[in-house]
Amino acid sequence: MAKFSMDKSGLMRLLHISHQYHPAIGGSERYMTDLSEELARRGHAVDVYTIGSTDYHTWRTVLPPTEQINQVNVQRFHSLARGRLAWRLLTFALANYDFVHHSPRWLEPLIFYGNGPCSPALFRAVLRAASHYDLVHINQLHYAHAYTAFVAARLRKALIVTTPHLHAEQPQTYAAGYMRQMLAQSEAVFAVTRAEQQFMREEQLSDRVVLGGNSLDLRRFPPRTTDEARSRLGLPPGAFVILFLGRKTEYKGLDLVIQAFATLRQQRKDLFLLAVGPETEFSQHLWATTGPLDGVVQHGAVSEETRLDALAACDVLVLPSTGEAFGIVFLEAWAYGKAVIGARIPSIASLIDDEKNGYLVTPRQPYELQHRLALLIENPILAQTLGECGRRKLHARYTVQQIGDTIEATYARVIRRKAAQ
Repeated sequence: MAKFSMDKSGLMRLLHISHQYHPAIGGSERYMTDLSEELARRGHAVDVYTIGSTDYHTWRTVLPPTEQINQVNVQRFHSLARGRLAWRLLTFALANYDFVHHSPRWLEPLIFYGNGPCSPALFRAVLRAASHYDLVHINQLHYAHAYTAFVAARLRKALIVTTPHLHAEQPQTYAAGYMRQMLAQSEAVFAVTRAEQQFMREEQLSDRVVLGGNSLDLRRFPPRTTDEARSRLGLPPGAFVILFLGRKTEYKGLDLVIQAFATLRQQRKDLFLLAVGPETEFSQHLWATTGPLDGVVQHGAVSEETRLDALAACDVLVLPSTGEAFGIVFLEAWAYGKAVIGARIPSIASLIDDEKNGYLVTPRQPYELQHRLALLIENPILAQTLGECGRRKLHARYTVQQIGDTIEATYARVIRRKAAQ
């Protein structure tokens, strides 16, 4: 059984559990990486249990089992590979499960298995170790590792807090019965936006929701010039560059960006589209359909240095995604003073202030996106002004030090509250 106490210095021993962790790429992966390293810098003992994968599509183990990264001890566990059968079971279960009434319950194991990563080794490790930590923090609700860790930690009566990264528009990310159980029984639930916080309260998912969202460690974003970054990416120095940065799945909106770009390119031959991010079946079909397009520069999964070059090289980041818990890539663009355009969905609308530090566009409306892009292309000073306003908002509200303060204080409050019972 866990002992709910801290040492006299206030330092804690923390177990962070995530589906993937650096060097795996993704918004929730970055959230847990930056948070873990920030708390370790403050003197807390931070261990991370995760899966040895960098690819959510297969959960294939490719990373070493143990590693210390910036004072954080990382242990990675093998998981069952996700193949065609798992995807088919997941598709069937999601199509037939009633997320309003949480039935039929027999489909939930199929959702759990289909989502993955399924790791018996992770379950055993948490079962062995959870009672030795002051608190267990589970990251990313809807993947199977979360419920695995939750059950093991509960069996050891450990304190549990959760960051779900739920998408209000996608009930499959929060509304299965076992997912709701996790949220209801966590000692605290961290919302990454005010919209997510309000949504969880309205849906009665938890009565202990704390705003403690995504942030950036600005040390990861060193200065780099636009012209040098463009040179490394093969882009001309005087062009206007649109950047799409993210996994090229359908809901991210790459097809809308291409449609708007192709129309605008007919009028401006100095317009370029830089499309960066892992390819998917959707994007491969999309590229095959469009054929070669003048002015489009494609990159799949890239190194961190190339990602930073892409952010520095662009004039505007465009990600009209309809399924985001936060949209950390917008913060990354602001780190380099770039304008941003996102879809008008609750999570993004609580981050981007329309016409102040970026633009919001109606989801799945290419003509509105095209109009906003045209404004920036014709007035690059406006793009720079929006980007600088975004940079100021980033520094004022979204640094890892600020979010670290909130989460550290919440951890301490949860531990004190439990110790007093």
